[in-house]
Amino acid sequence: MTRLLSEKHIEKARRDGFVCPVPVMGAAEAARYLDCFEDFERVTGESAPNHLKVKPHTMLRWMLELGATSAVLDAIEDLIGPDIMLVTSAVWAKNAHDPHFVTWHQDSAYFGYEPMDVWGAWIGLTDSRAENGCLKYLPGTHLVPEMAHTETFDELNLLQRGQRIDEIDESRAVLAEVAAGEATIHHFRVAHASEPNLSAARRIGILFVYCPPYVRPTLGRYPAMLVRGENNYDHWDEDPAPKRDLDPDAVAYFESFLTRYNDPEVRSEAERD
Repeated sequence: MTRLLSEKHIEKARRDGFVCPVPVMGAAEAARYLDCFEDFERVTGESAPNHLKVKPHTMLRWMLELGATSAVLDAIEDLIGPDIMLVTSAVWAKNAHDPHFVTWHQDSAYFGYEPMDVWGAWIGLTDSRAENGCLKYLPGTHLVPEMAHTETFDELNLLQRGQRIDEIDESRAVLAEVAAGEATIHHFRVAHASEPNLSAARRIGILFVYCPPYVRPTLGRYPAMLVRGENNYDHWDEDPAPKRDLDPDAVAYFESFLTRYNDPEVRSEAERD
């Protein structure tokens, strides 16, 4: 018996590599989390797309709460089972009339896991539509090996290395439009991208990445956080949960990961091989 997704949705997710929209909270609750995000911007003066790129849920209590929302975990449980590790998170924000974009890429080309039973939930804090640069997917690309990626380091590309897949059949692309409070859930290997925001309103979503505890990181030990069930494996170190937003110890922990993420010497899975 499924917890949130229908059998038809699960079949689609396994066939296409994504399913959306998935309602995970009401619009008012999404607006509350949006206020939390904008409070962070006001307090810190940080550019969220540049700063909240890796594990911000270890520094912001409200973000961990969002990533552990029951409906989100119910949907993830339908895909990977009852034991769930939260591996990482990231804020993806585009301002009004924002020229930034995300090129076609597969996350799995840069982060190695075995087996690749890894799924992400991209939760809209605002509506995410074609006109403001919603996600788009290439169905079925999670069922093939990683494609070749070129690193462009384009300043308008929100990806860390501006990585892109050069040969893409754009005619197969499917838009993943969601309203505030809805999620699009996708496999870690499915090719995806997004266009600039051409609208007069911000487009903000937060991605959380999950896997079962039997999955192991292939580039050495890495921390994650058990958010449901049990961990009967020894593949992961434990991320500490923040006691409150911007707790000094939590900030230091988060900043250590951000520094490593920004280090140009930290190479991709393929390059290490």
